[in-house]
Amino acid sequence: MKVVVVYNPKSGGGLTRSELRALFNKYDLTIDTFVPIDDKMSRKLAPFIKKKATIVAVGGDGTLSGVAGLIAGTPAVFAPLPGGTLNHFTKDLGISQDIEEAVARLSHAKIQEIDVARVNGTVFINNSSIGLYPSSLRMRDRFEQYLGKWLAALISSIRTLVRFRTYNVTIGDETFRTPFVFVGNNIYSLEGLGGVTRNRLNKGVLSVFIARTSSRLVLFKIVLFALIGQMHLLDEFDERKTTRLSIVSKRKRLSVSRDGEVMHLKPPLTYEIQAGVLRILY
Repeated sequence: MKVVVVYNPKSGGGLTRSELRALFNKYDLTIDTFVPIDDKMSRKLAPFIKKKATIVAVGGDGTLSGVAGLIAGTPAVFAPLPGGTLNHFTKDLGISQDIEEAVARLSHAKIQEIDVARVNGTVFINNSSIGLYPSSLRMRDRFEQYLGKWLAALISSIRTLVRFRTYNVTIGDETFRTPFVFVGNNIYSLEGLGGVTRNRLNKGVLSVFIARTSSRLVLFKIVLFALIGQMHLLDEFDERKTTRLSIVSKRKRLSVSRDGEVMHLKPPLTYEIQAGVLRILY
């Protein structure tokens, strides 16, 4: 089987292109070409998408989300492989986090159709949020070059909790003052250790979680309950399922996280699920 490989050298599991080619050949997979992650990726992938090619992406959630956004709704086939620090998407699909085991599986994998979600037209494969998390990401990016990723993440999370903002948002006919809105592609569960979990990507729904508080004390309580996997017991945390969602805010622009990346969007934010539009090989 011939494949096209989208490869980010910065999050490719430590393998060079020659090592990837040798690994794929070992399992009767031929790499037609490599497409690097850069500003020209969309244009370079376009002819292969048109030819209904199988496009393998090696990288973390940000890389996979970007490639999925180009393939969703087309006849091309997406084959995600883990290669970043955070690989929530491949883990939720049950793909081995060992790169060789994941490649070996491709040779006998079957094509299935899964859902993607969009915010103001932009695809995300895991989740999107406004409030605490995007703020934490922006702060982490400022600290990371000096402190390293994990220490930067810890410090930025603490500072965000201390200095958090609240947002007046309208969802449907209800208005909330909240520091946090989370929108997930398919059904996320709040039960159990390890925070939110997801085991299906073809149910055709969005999971929406809203923190119903503007109290710092209650917010710390939410964080503590999250650490022990008991967020579902909190009255201050509202959970919903829907296929379409609009968030209205008086702010001119909102910082919005999308699969670990931060965008700045003009409200209203329109979220929607698109069922079965991503053909995936895994």
